[in-house]
Amino acid sequence: MPALPLAIDPTYRDILRSIRLPEPSPATIWWMVATVLCTVFVFAIFEVAARLIRVRRAIMSSEADFDQLALVCQLTADEIKLLKQLVNLCEIKYPDRLFTSFELFNRCLRNMGPMYSGPLSESDVNRLRIIRNRIFFGERLKSPPIRTTRELRPNQWLQLKRLEDGEVFMARVVEAGPSGLLVSTPRVKDKNLEMKPGERYDIYFWRDRDASYHFETEVVGQSAMHFLITVFKHVDDVERIQRRQFHRTVTSMPVVAIPVTREELEKTNVTDTARINESHPGLHGYVVDISGAGFTLALRTALRPNDLVYLELPTEDDLKIPVIGKILNVTHKQVTAEYHVHAEFAGLDADTHEKIFQLIYSHMKREPPLV
Repeated sequence: MPALPLAIDPTYRDILRSIRLPEPSPATIWWMVATVLCTVFVFAIFEVAARLIRVRRAIMSSEADFDQLALVCQLTADEIKLLKQLVNLCEIKYPDRLFTSFELFNRCLRNMGPMYSGPLSESDVNRLRIIRNRIFFGERLKSPPIRTTRELRPNQWLQLKRLEDGEVFMARVVEAGPSGLLVSTPRVKDKNLEMKPGERYDIYFWRDRDASYHFETEVVGQSAMHFLITVFKHVDDVERIQRRQFHRTVTSMPVVAIPVTREELEKTNVTDTARINESHPGLHGYVVDISGAGFTLALRTALRPNDLVYLELPTEDDLKIPVIGKILNVTHKQVTAEYHVHAEFAGLDADTHEKIFQLIYSHMKREPPLV
């Protein structure tokens, strides 16, 4: 079949001219530029909005963590209010950082305290120092001990030891109600343990960063519905077994200890930088550990309990902190032939105590992490 002739016989030049894009007009170029700019502007708005939302969520999470950490540290309502006042004065965006940054806490106290004519009074700064010590060093001077089971809070873990056979169970406090101490019934082999009225139990529990406690009581009864709750009789003479008010950190600070008498202390100001009675022979040793309450000193010479010892604690900035320690007891280490002198601080003023806490924190930062 013969080929049909084309109506138009185009050349390659004609074909290329027909498929070439039309020449853009100035209006078209401006519309394209405007479209690109609008697209960039819209994406920028979305990015800024997303970033603001992320920051706001982080702030809300920080505020929630602040409230949770305040409960963990067992701060009172007045202490939380004072801490929030410090957050507002320092314009801290993420308030939970006060619980994690010792340097931030101290910087806020310096800037807002009487030292720089800040809005906080001296009494407020002292109260905030106590709060800081409770957070970072476990100090519990203002945390009253538990005297009665009526003061127990929900979710406190209890160790229950049945006196009849010595079997031990674990349970949580539900409520310290008027009828007795309500406890979740322990489960044994996927069943709630039946605890009969009149059964005697030794109960131990540990309050976080405070002490362990003990009391003896008896079962009043159990809930009728599947024995979910057991009621114990309230006890008003809870025994406090052990207590540690301060965090203790390990050190190896070389010091020269000078035994002193009480008569010498009455004639000498402990805060003076000069050593007490240079005629006394110094005992070379090192500080094994230190806390806000006292220290352990390693010496080659034995000292006696109730004696006093003077030493100057070295700091990172080559300054000395003069302190007096009252010896509580002395132990002899056979392996190293050293005497470990356990002493408590005596006659510390507020400024010296503050310097000791700064020293403890500087050593805490160098401690290896727990694994």
